[in-house]
Amino acid sequence: MSLGGDFYALSDQQLEDLLDGALGLAFLYNELDERPRECYSGAEQAWYELTQILGSAMSDYSEQTDAIPEMSQYTWANDVPRLAAELAQMDEADIESRYNSDEMETDLATLKGYIQAVVSFYQRAAQKGDAVLFRVT
Repeated sequence: MSLGGDFYALSDQQLEDLLDGALGLAFLYNELDERPRECYSGAEQAWYELTQILGSAMSDYSEQTDAIPEMSQYTWANDVPRLAAELAQMDEADIESRYNSDEMETDLATLKGYIQAVVSFYQRAAQKGDAVLFRVT
C-alpha cells in the first residue's frame, strides 16, 4: 500500500541521472549534498485523487517510469511551462466534474487547496527552468 506522493523540482541532468541510476534515491531523501531544488509533499496522502483530477493534463506532458521506485512520472523542463499553463487553466467546474466522492477519500474543499498548491509548484518549476518528478511511495 502506498503511503503518499511527492513532487520534486530538479534539473534535467538530475532527472536523467536518476533515470539511468547514476543518482540514487538518497538524492530525493536529501541525504546528499546535491538535492532537488524543491519538494512539495503537502498533499502526499491525496496522491490518488490528484492523479485522477490532474492526470489527463499531466499525461500529455509526462512519462512514467519504473526506473525510480515505486511509481514515478516525470516531465522534462521544456514541457513544464506548457503543463503549468494547462494546469492553471483548470477551473473549479473542471475539478468538480472529475471528483468522485465514492472513490476519493479527500474531501473536495481540501482537494481544491491541494490542487492549487500543485499548480503553484509547477508554475515555480517553470519559472526556474526545472523538470518535475512525481513519485508515489
